[in-house]
Amino acid sequence: MTMAAFESALKKIIGGKVAAFFTKNLLLIAAVILTVQIWLAIRYQLQVDRDIEIPVTIQTQGDEVPLGTPSPDKVTVSLSGGSSLVSNLTGRELRMVLNTSRAKKKEEANVTKCSWNITTSNVDAPFGLRVKNVSPAMINLSLDNFITKELPVEAILNEADLPDGYKIGKVTVEPVKVTVRAPSSKLSKLKKVRTTPIPLDNITHSFDCDQAIDSEKYTDIDFDRKNVLVQVEILRRTRTRSFKTLPVRILIPSASRQQAMTCEIVSNPTVDLEVSGAENVVNALRREDIFIFANISEFLKPGLYQIDLRFAIEKNGISSFKITPSKVNVKLERISKR
Repeated sequence: MTMAAFESALKKIIGGKVAAFFTKNLLLIAAVILTVQIWLAIRYQLQVDRDIEIPVTIQTQGDEVPLGTPSPDKVTVSLSGGSSLVSNLTGRELRMVLNTSRAKKKEEANVTKCSWNITTSNVDAPFGLRVKNVSPAMINLSLDNFITKELPVEAILNEADLPDGYKIGKVTVEPVKVTVRAPSSKLSKLKKVRTTPIPLDNITHSFDCDQAIDSEKYTDIDFDRKNVLVQVEILRRTRTRSFKTLPVRILIPSASRQQAMTCEIVSNPTVDLEVSGAENVVNALRREDIFIFANISEFLKPGLYQIDLRFAIEKNGISSFKITPSKVNVKLERISKR
């Protein structure tokens, strides 16, 4: 084969492969050409500059809690790009996301101070736009640190819900304190935690209950337990009242030897009385309901006797009383027969 024939055959082979390649990848080649044309159109069209304000977004790690918003919470981005692309910007196309894991941090009294040095690389911009500058050049943010603390528990009861005549006595909570974990800003002013309200309708006796901590009122706070044991003492509401110059009566049993004797009070015939008991009973007590008496049934002979005074009423609910003076002098004499 001559050199001329070899070259002719080689051209046919190569030409066929090139033609086959272009035929097989026609769509891909067209897409590349179109992309290059678009890029060139954008690159070499009239370039304009524009400043646009965008918000700063913070990404936290784990249980970090931002204290407020970043300072500043917006930045001004200086852009350059094709006039049509720049003029149609609304700001939503640009993003600045700062992660706390990449911030410079400084610990100060349960607060972490974060700062970021801002560059154009912190701004995500659409293709065809060039970020020339970002202002300001620094963003600051404080993060609240989580702390653990013990707080006393207060049982919530409304004494007004009790029936008339009753009151709340001693209230015991077990355990007295619970352990909580929360951001320091929430715990700094929190001195105690409360239970959910304990119902007292129609309650007239002491009781125990397993009561829930009102966790719905304490957002972002973790408790080491959900419930506490509450022991509530319910007491009768009492009152003390005084009655002055009540008459003393002599109790003489019927069909007794005393009927053959006369009796006479030779000391003061009136006394003062102080009574304590259920409030509603004491409030309703009247002078005519009270019976102060000296029982002489045990004294069978004439003479002068000092007798302890007693107290009686027809109502229940009196817990204690005091008679002043507590004794009376009574003189017994036989009735002379004529």
